[in-house]
Amino acid sequence: MRDPDPVPVGPRRRRLAPDERRQEILAAARELFSQRPYRTVSTAEIAEAAGVARSLVHHYFGGIRGVFLAVAAEGAATLASARTAGPDVPFEQRTAHNIAASLDVIAENRETWLAVVAHRLDPIDADIHALVLAAKEASVERTLQANRDRIDDTPAARFALRCFGEFTTEATRMWLLGERTREETEALLLTAGRNLITQTIPALTGARS
Repeated sequence: MRDPDPVPVGPRRRRLAPDERRQEILAAARELFSQRPYRTVSTAEIAEAAGVARSLVHHYFGGIRGVFLAVAAEGAATLASARTAGPDVPFEQRTAHNIAASLDVIAENRETWLAVVAHRLDPIDADIHALVLAAKEASVERTLQANRDRIDDTPAARFALRCFGEFTTEATRMWLLGERTREETEALLLTAGRNLITQTIPALTGARS
């Protein structure tokens, strides 16, 4: 008598450490947030994309807003760390690399970036407000470190870099909304950024001496 065919067994779900599972959920959320505004994404969709139970998404993040804040915080850290070229790289090449790398990260997280920018000046949303302030300071610190052969860490330098951050935000927003091209935006930020470091900050420092 012929033995019955074995019952097919589906692939077993991998057992992951909590941090690994959390990162898996964030990766799925990041992909969904890159496609459309985060308020239109559900935790059920994120759970399905990550291959986990919806309850696990809520366990780690509390809800869709918690997932969004975690993705945004991770994106801010990635944006700051993307500018890897420092004083060991010639100035022209360094600035070109760092601007391009920053825009690449923003392009990969378009919807998340736009959502954060839309709420960046809203003090009522304390979490996003704090996240944006921390990201701004991280950007200032990274620029000072990357160009420490050109500029000193002074109040005048920090003032100029914070103002340039707002300039950068508006230029990038216009690009992402289709009002300007990536090439125009990159050229603008590159020219203005180089002038800031080589001319504006030294002039401000000299004016206060």
